[in-house]
Amino acid sequence: MTLCAFPSEATAEQRTLPAAPDVETLCINFNDEDIKGYVLLIDARTAQEKATDARQGHPAGPILVFFQGHAQRPDDAYEFTSNLAGLCRSGIVVVPVCDTPYGSDPLLYGDSGKDVILMDMVRFVLGRQGIYVKDFTPISSKPVTVNGTKGDAGKDAAGTELVPIGWSHGGILARRFSHAYPRSVHSLGQVCPAGYEHWGPWGLTGRFALESLRIFARMGNGHAGQMMRSSWGFTKGFTGDFLRSLPGALIELHPAKAGRVFRDIRECSAYCDSSTFKVSHLDRAAVIFGADDSCMDPARQLGIEDTSRVTPDEELRFRQTFFADLPGTARLSLKILPGTHLAPVTHYELYARTLLADLSELAGH
Repeated sequence: MTLCAFPSEATAEQRTLPAAPDVETLCINFNDEDIKGYVLLIDARTAQEKATDARQGHPAGPILVFFQGHAQRPDDAYEFTSNLAGLCRSGIVVVPVCDTPYGSDPLLYGDSGKDVILMDMVRFVLGRQGIYVKDFTPISSKPVTVNGTKGDAGKDAAGTELVPIGWSHGGILARRFSHAYPRSVHSLGQVCPAGYEHWGPWGLTGRFALESLRIFARMGNGHAGQMMRSSWGFTKGFTGDFLRSLPGALIELHPAKAGRVFRDIRECSAYCDSSTFKVSHLDRAAVIFGADDSCMDPARQLGIEDTSRVTPDEELRFRQTFFADLPGTARLSLKILPGTHLAPVTHYELYARTLLADLSELAGH
């Protein structure tokens, strides 16, 4: 059984995908702490593509790494991530998620720790496929072990590049990831991303709650099942991270660990521009907002008057404000498409195809 078959323009032999995603649980040790990681590897390559990649020593294009929104699980928005895999040049998407790091060194709490852990999760999963990350350079002297194994950085010199793509809070994680590993990343993609407004955790939480209510009020529009699955994924992720933090708080006499989920909420309100996260190494960046997204509202955040049409002046202002160090030769695409904050779920084919086209990652093009 397959979820979908993709156009022959991508490959002579049609790519297919399993109907259900297979999420793997990983045991992570980092910063004197054991936490859980969850990863989904979506490999849509045909047998012919795999054989060709094995001979060449690398896939036909960079590997896409998708960062979920706050508290979402790897199998959430599977229609979107599987479309990315089926349509992209490499045919591979990795979706890593980990609990909020809260180990011995406070400088590696929250997203700072995720910068380290998520990369090692990606390297671990790809390494088992014989695929290595190009020019990987560790950003922390503290070792990471995944299922008791420490990655070998020496193998990664002649590997493949990565393209981080993020949704909501994942948009921040994608930009952080790009900034942290400039030699391994050449493009950046974001859909309905956080990071484009100065606000605190409570302001963000309020906006998110209101957007959730608006989405649920529209559950009769044909997307009820998708909305319910996304809501359940968020609830499961938030609750699981909190419950898993309690043993550490009690056994290790570290009460602050019980509040690590609230640290994660605070990270969602980070403001991202070139003063904090550099993009001078990128060749391409593509950012897509939802026209009806009241949480990450492009009109409010970017000052765009007519969301049905982004003017050249508005594109230039966006570039100068948030991507000031992007080289003049690099392409930055800003688009506003139909949909709410849940658009990657409800409009998955439109968002996947548009994003890949803007990143020049559509197979066969």
